[in-house]
Amino acid sequence: MKIPSFRYYFPQESIDFVSEKFREILETGAFLSTGKHCAELEDKFASYVGLQHAVTVNSGTAALEAIFRAIDVRGFDVIVPTNTFAATAFAVVHAGGRPIFADCTDDLTVDPEDVKKKLTDKTKVVVTVHVGGMVSPHTYDLVDLCEEKGIYLVEDAAHAHGSALDGKKAGTFGVAGAFSFFSTKVMTTGEGGMVVTNDEAISDKVRLLADQAKVDGRNYHEELGLNWRMAEVQALMGLAQLEHLDSFIDKRTEIAKIYDEEFENVASLSPLKVPSNVRHSYYKYIVFLDKTLNREEIQKTLKTEYNVSLGGYVYDLPCHLQPVFKDFVQSSLPVSEDLCNRHICPPIYVQMTEEEALYVVNSIKRCLQ
Repeated sequence: MKIPSFRYYFPQESIDFVSEKFREILETGAFLSTGKHCAELEDKFASYVGLQHAVTVNSGTAALEAIFRAIDVRGFDVIVPTNTFAATAFAVVHAGGRPIFADCTDDLTVDPEDVKKKLTDKTKVVVTVHVGGMVSPHTYDLVDLCEEKGIYLVEDAAHAHGSALDGKKAGTFGVAGAFSFFSTKVMTTGEGGMVVTNDEAISDKVRLLADQAKVDGRNYHEELGLNWRMAEVQALMGLAQLEHLDSFIDKRTEIAKIYDEEFENVASLSPLKVPSNVRHSYYKYIVFLDKTLNREEIQKTLKTEYNVSLGGYVYDLPCHLQPVFKDFVQSSLPVSEDLCNRHICPPIYVQMTEEEALYVVNSIKRCLQ
């Protein structure tokens, strides 16, 4: 049996929908980007998460930078979890801000207590990342802290399409949320992203910046813009994927339950605990390894002897240890350094069968033996 790290999934009806509508675009000469299908995706995605505004862009990274530019972080500090993909901090730097890295808690999301320690009179934004697709209960602490201090909370929800905490969707806790539709995501358009917000000024600014900052769509510019437009064919894929998003999450949850049950009594493994009030998208299923185990050897053995490819880490090297951020490093962040170094992500995807999930489990157990 061969198990890949991930598989994207388009049901046949979705393939038919995208093919038919894209053929229609090509035959009629309709505009190829930011047209009616992008507008429809924006409306439906905003309704899905429960906010008033959504703006399509061409990547999750663009979505983040657009938010940071819209609230103008130039010259200000932005507290970023060190346990995130570098693009979160890249977006801060490109928008003119200074990333200040904070440690994580035992659920791999940013630690509100460490955030408090990093606050200064230059702090304008706190970023939370819903790592692996889980909206941590710690999010409430961040909401309260940001309200108390009068600073913005921004959500990097790249992993968290459809995820929720107490029924409240990812992307709705802060002033704005950024989603990625990259090829590996629970909901994909190949490349693409979305900004969601209830703040009309932010929505308008993001939309302006994403289209070269053309005032009223004219060849007139009052500030530097960028080309962050989404193509219509990507929007078609997004519409098709959004239609099935909840069922995708349900299927991933079924596989996660199999993993939970099978790993429960394995002494050297500790699956990430998901609270009962959290709806996890299971973009990643996360397992912590005993400190005595060699992660690289396990990964290599699974691949070479059992044809099982693990999913990518979240993340293996925290941002404050990345050479590119050497000018921004302030201190050691021990929890992230520990947990980033000793977790794995067994593969999880919509088409995975129970037989395949059990094969992954048994292969991991044999590696441990």
